[in-house]
Amino acid sequence: MLSPFEKRVNTQKPFTTPMTKAITATFLRTASALLLFAFLQAAPAAEGEKVYLERHFGALRAGFGTNNNEKARILSGPVAVKMLRGQSPGQTWQASLGGVPFKITTEDKIHLDATNCLRRLEQIPPGYRRAFQIVSEGKKDGVAFYQDLDGAAAHGSQDYLNLVRDADALVIAHEAGHILEQRATRSNPKTLDQWKTAVTEDKVSVSAYGDGATHEDLAEFAYVYAICLDAGKARLAELQKLSPQRFQLWEKVLEVNNRRQAWD
Repeated sequence: MLSPFEKRVNTQKPFTTPMTKAITATFLRTASALLLFAFLQAAPAAEGEKVYLERHFGALRAGFGTNNNEKARILSGPVAVKMLRGQSPGQTWQASLGGVPFKITTEDKIHLDATNCLRRLEQIPPGYRRAFQIVSEGKKDGVAFYQDLDGAAAHGSQDYLNLVRDADALVIAHEAGHILEQRATRSNPKTLDQWKTAVTEDKVSVSAYGDGATHEDLAEFAYVYAICLDAGKARLAELQKLSPQRFQLWEKVLEVNNRRQAWD
């Protein structure tokens, strides 16, 4: 269905010369795209239509991570291992990004280069990278890439971060939300109860997926916060205005996870 802006633009009568036709076509395509973007971003939702933060900030996804300049380094590896999920044969590397040490493990059968994995992890904001270290503790696999996860794109908890081969940085930001929440819950067992209250008080949904469970709402907010953080202070302030209670709680989760004593 065309927006009011598209309808208005598409009713313009064309000029008659080839040159003016070309100029007009270019102008109309540009104007239509810009006006449609403004319509989707600024126009209020129709009565009865649900508002989602993910949709509101959706245009920011395309540039996510482009402002992160730190580069990850391979410290050692690869070493042959049996991966924790199904004891599948794999290779593991020790790596570091912004001073955060962690592991990468890839399933042998997907033939995925470690550098390819690191490029995606470099897109994740610094405050979220603690999640990579948590899933690399002890005998954990670290950030692990598999051919298949029974139809899912990823699984995340403080015990693992499993991703399919093509999982992007947005998926990783969501899963990092689960990891950081679970680790923060160690020091504050009421984290999810408080989050549920925040959802009610904010009176706005993050996404349809997040509506299904409190912990998924939190992970979806973590991803939206990440793209707003990456886009700059103005977008982050806008998110805070739209969802103040979640915003405050999520910043506490990040703070708890990134305290030096929490790294021990």
